[in-house]
Amino acid sequence: MSEHIMMIHGMWCGDWVWDNYKNFFESKGYHCITPTLRYHDEKYRDIPDHQIGTTSLLDYAEDLENEIYQLDQKPILMGHSMGGLLAQILGSRGLAKALVLLTPASPNRIIAFRISVVRSFLRAMMKPRFWRKPMTLTYKGAVYSMMQLIPVEKRKEIYDKLIPESGHAAFEIGYWFLDRKHASNVDKAKITCPTLVIAGEQDKLTPPSVVQRVANKYSAVSTFKKFANHAHWVIGEPGWNEIAEYSSDWMNQVLIKMPQRPQPRTIPNIRPSIRGSKGLVNQEDRRVHKRTDVAMGVEVNIPYSGNAQYYELGRAVNISRGGIYVDTNLSLNEGTYVNVNLNTNESERPMWAQGHVVRSSDKGVAMEFSHAELKRLNTLITI
Repeated sequence: MSEHIMMIHGMWCGDWVWDNYKNFFESKGYHCITPTLRYHDEKYRDIPDHQIGTTSLLDYAEDLENEIYQLDQKPILMGHSMGGLLAQILGSRGLAKALVLLTPASPNRIIAFRISVVRSFLRAMMKPRFWRKPMTLTYKGAVYSMMQLIPVEKRKEIYDKLIPESGHAAFEIGYWFLDRKHASNVDKAKITCPTLVIAGEQDKLTPPSVVQRVANKYSAVSTFKKFANHAHWVIGEPGWNEIAEYSSDWMNQVLIKMPQRPQPRTIPNIRPSIRGSKGLVNQEDRRVHKRTDVAMGVEVNIPYSGNAQYYELGRAVNISRGGIYVDTNLSLNEGTYVNVNLNTNESERPMWAQGHVVRSSDKGVAMEFSHAELKRLNTLITI
């Protein structure tokens, strides 16, 4: 089965920005998905949808999350600029096999103000209540901030394709310290998949010093690479294929060729445990969520293990909206974050969840969910 790459575009753009990368990675055998963000279709180029001005990063992320849930496996998330920030948000929800962040916008608590950044956005942000209005770029501003390395004869062609952007999303990125919803927040502890962070040394919109701080935020799992002859538009500048090739080599290394952890001993044909109605059951009855007995295979990906391999853990004994108990004699450290595949039905893709181990012994492991596919989880709950 081919690996999926979901390519997420940035501000003012559409799926068309990925034409080069899509062709490149499909020639490598990947299945590429290039969604267009809400209100970024071509029909809104001249007359923007009136709702675009107040659209949040969380709206974009929700749409993308729903698309990911339609796939048969977790994708690699590749994001450019604002799309790189959206990839980080989705990655923190346990929805990515790996992250490739191309000149990404930074999450909150990273100070991104530089003279070139202020100059890039100043005209748009001088408008009264810009955070509730569509945001556009002048041709001169687009060339300065994004396209200075694009051949002169191609700049107008790209500019004519740009779509008005959400002023509110720009506010959530640039003025995160005033955003009560903390839309651009990313919990670094929940980025547990391999992460590649790419910077362009001549980038004025997401300067390399800022992108370096993004990589540092996820230092336990990140690889940082700066390209001297590139700016912000790394998806289409001359030499874009150099960055695509580097990203491809990195993915091959971390997802395929990296030595795996020793495979744990599998536990075949385990049936739901009826062990100790006086022991474990009484302990779990103190939980907020009631349990439902289940029998399904559970696989886990150990955070910070350095690769995306999943390992068979055992069989679930019970499940609730808050977590799951797995019958296994494989001990996991309490407090460890794990990505979980729940094999609910042989004919369906696994249900995804993320959480941490709250109790572990040679008899079983209890995990508490921090994120899960709630609609599918609810179908398993009978009480």
